[in-house]
Amino acid sequence: MKLPLHLKETIERGDRHKIRSSRFPTPMKVMALAAFTLLAAGCHKAPPPDDRDILISVGDSVLTLSDVVSRIPVGLESADSAALFHKIVDKWVEGMVLSQLAEEKLPQLPEIERKVADYRNRLITTEYLKRMREGKEVKVSPDSIRSFYEAHRSEFVAETPLVKGIYIKVPANSTGLDDIRRCVFTADDASIDELERNWIGEALQYEFFVNTWIDWETIADQIPYRFYDPDAFLNANNNFETTGNGSVYLLPVSEFLPTGSEQPYDFAAPRIGSMMEQAKMASYEESLVKSLIKEAIGDHRLVAVGYDPVTHRMMEQKNDKKKLNQKDEKE
Repeated sequence: MKLPLHLKETIERGDRHKIRSSRFPTPMKVMALAAFTLLAAGCHKAPPPDDRDILISVGDSVLTLSDVVSRIPVGLESADSAALFHKIVDKWVEGMVLSQLAEEKLPQLPEIERKVADYRNRLITTEYLKRMREGKEVKVSPDSIRSFYEAHRSEFVAETPLVKGIYIKVPANSTGLDDIRRCVFTADDASIDELERNWIGEALQYEFFVNTWIDWETIADQIPYRFYDPDAFLNANNNFETTGNGSVYLLPVSEFLPTGSEQPYDFAAPRIGSMMEQAKMASYEESLVKSLIKEAIGDHRLVAVGYDPVTHRMMEQKNDKKKLNQKDEKE
């Protein structure tokens, strides 16, 4: 493979400003430049056919020109392409030299190889199960969620207060601030209609959760005010207003449940549904793995010698039994 002309010229010229050589360690830069010098020389005298694409070899491993060029995005400036060329070569050389040295110096190499194999297997199985999950639709019926909630409702306890209400953030210089404040703190149907019809365009943030329980921290995290004791604060305040960062924050709370309260069904249901879906998916994956193991045993790809992976029981090894019989015959 031939080096692209613009890249070859930049490398051969050795223009420091264009190659931006300061990005690379000096020893590796010299090694890379030596490789390119050899490459340029090879343009005048044809190398052996099998070696003309090789830049560097370390042991049985080789780095080819096509390997490097294929990793350089199309459309880069000449200088950037040359710089990336150097970097790719440098990284390859560093990795090969260090790994070769490590193999010679590390006495725990078999253990490392085992860990690498285990990690590879985990990556493969994780990716496979991920694809299986993506192709499997798991749904839990509302009746199942309700039944689970009724059976375990005492276990679903609010870790922070739960609230219902309205939250709105508007610029402090809004011309409609007084009307917005009146509508939000009145909070009846007519006022909310007026707010959403006339003033919603002024809002930087707006959340209407009068009919839905939400976690207090979901709202508190958006307001630049330190609520030291949320339960005490909510017990003492129905309508709250504060100013900060050039904005006004309005929060009327229509209902709240203190920390430690039993979570209402509507609040707990999504979490229960998610938990039950995860349990069903885990059961599906377990069944899938068991079926694959049985299939592997049936195809004789997996041979159970001393342990049955399906029943999880130790097996009597035939070789041991045969040796025992031979011993008895001799006696």
